[in-house]
Order: sequence, then C-alpha cells, then structure tokens
Amino acid sequence: MEIHVVPVQWATHGEKLRQVRGVVFIEEQKVPRDLEWDGLDDQAHHFLAMNEAGQAIGCARLLPSGQIGRMAVLKAFRGTGIGERLLDAAVEQAKKLRMDKVHLHAQIQAEPFYRKCGFQPVGQVFMEAGIPHRQMELDLPIPFENQGALPRPAVRESRVETAVDDASELLSYRGASACAEGLVNALSAPRRQLMIYSQQLDPALFDRPEVSHALSAFARSGPPVRVQVLIHDSSLMVARGHRLLELARRLDSKIEIRRVPETFAESDATYLTWDSRGYWLQPDHRTYVALADHYDPVQANRFCEGFVRLWERSAGDPELRNLRL
Repeated sequence: MEIHVVPVQWATHGEKLRQVRGVVFIEEQKVPRDLEWDGLDDQAHHFLAMNEAGQAIGCARLLPSGQIGRMAVLKAFRGTGIGERLLDAAVEQAKKLRMDKVHLHAQIQAEPFYRKCGFQPVGQVFMEAGIPHRQMELDLPIPFENQGALPRPAVRESRVETAVDDASELLSYRGASACAEGLVNALSAPRRQLMIYSQQLDPALFDRPEVSHALSAFARSGPPVRVQVLIHDSSLMVARGHRLLELARRLDSKIEIRRVPETFAESDATYLTWDSRGYWLQPDHRTYVALADHYDPVQANRFCEGFVRLWERSAGDPELRNLRL
C-alpha cells in the first residue's frame, strides 16, 4: 500500500480533512463538534495522508503558536507508521518556519508514541474534551547561520558499510538489566563521536564494569575519538564514586564531563547519540524503559543539535576534580 503525506491548505482540502477528523474525533472519541471546529483551521498548516486511490486516511495541523494537533488516522490504517509520518511533516514545517520549539496536547494513551518521536512531557495530566491529556514539547535545532560559534554536529563518516549496518531497527528494553544491556550494545556502535546526556550517570546503568569497559574501548580506539558527557548533578557521584568519572580522569584528553546550569537542566530524559547516526534513549531516567536505533540519522541529529546547544552553555564541575574512588 502506497501512502502519500502532503502539505495542504484548508481552503482546498478542508472537506477531506473534515472527513477524517469527523470520524476519529467526533464519532469515535465523542469530542463535541464546537470543540473540534475551533475556528483555527484557516490559519494552520495542514498535512494530509492519502492512499494510492486518493482516499484521505490521516491528518495533522500546525498552528502559528507551534502547537501540533488534530493528529488522526482512520482505524483501519493505524499501526502502519502513518502517524509518525504526519508528525514528522509537521515538525519539518516548523523547522522551515524557524520555530525553536513545537508542543502538543497528547492523549495519555498516545504518550509513548510521542516520547518515541522525541517529545518530552511537561506538567501534570489535564482533561480536554473529556479525555486525559498531557502537554509534550520538542526543542528544534537552531539554524546554523544563527548559532554563532556553536559547532556543527558530527558529520557521518564516509566508510564502506554493510546493508545490515545501515538498517534502521527500533529496539526496546524494559528493566534495569535489559536497559544496561542495550546501553552496552549502543556503546559498540560509535566510530568517532559520542554524546551522553544523563542527570547523574545513574549507577544502575552507567556504573557497571561492562559499561566502563565498552566506553574505555571506544575512547582508546583512535586519536579522532571524542566523548562528551552532560550531567545535572555530581553530588551522588562524588559521595559514592563512579567508574565513568574515574575513566574520565584517566582519559581526560578523550572524555570531558560538564554540568548543565540549573536553568537548562529541565529534561527528564537520558540519552546517548553518536556520529549523527544512532541513539539510545531512556525517556524518563526514573523508569527503566529505553529505546534505541543504531541507524536513524534524523532522530540522531535532533539529539545531537540539542546536546550541542546545552554543551556550549555548560561548564566543568570543580567537584569532579576532587573525586576519590
């Protein structure tokens, strides 16, 4: 089945958009008509998913405020990746409009889907149209011409690779042991640059011999290698000691750790990203559920660009220089 996702205007495709939203929101979810037709469609950017017969099967919209909404896919076509394609189209449009952030009101049952796409929850659950929702946000990369001295993300290496190496496969892990196993597996993938974002390098994941050995092997693999680590808080690591901090002291020319200023330390996620190719993501550092894809350049670049912005605003932590293990 061939699916096309295209940007459309309300003036020309309003009827098709109405059909999809009417079925999904008004008929299935019992959203009141006066809430669904809120008068904002004329000013929105719309995206329509159609099959090869021209049938409208999904839609989404982007408001000037940066809010993505009215994400709907007909029941018969759900679970086929159409929702993700619609969301990607809205995000790409926001980038073209030079928005620095997009947000949405996610129905609670859809929150894992949006987390997988890089969105992070903000605030508490609230009711909208009688359905529990949570606000979620995604920071967008600053265009390079506006970044001043910010460095460009790592460029993918030019090297011969197998088809398997370039195959995108979303992996999932549940439980501390499984997440740590996925973390070790991810640490075997980088070739040149590795970025780690973690609140305090959770000992259950990062203070393991196998993780330390994998990171050490990467750091010692060649002169161009670079490991950058961003943390929120070093107090627990200083008090208890930590293998990765000791490794950073021994390999200080390859591994650098910085602390994110409190004003920017808002994310609950922990992630690794490398070579603008792959990532390992724990959406909430308090819950041992993780996702990874060793070849997803689009998502990897999103993580990379966000990391670079924070890196330039962060600094070394004096407490770490006095660490004793």
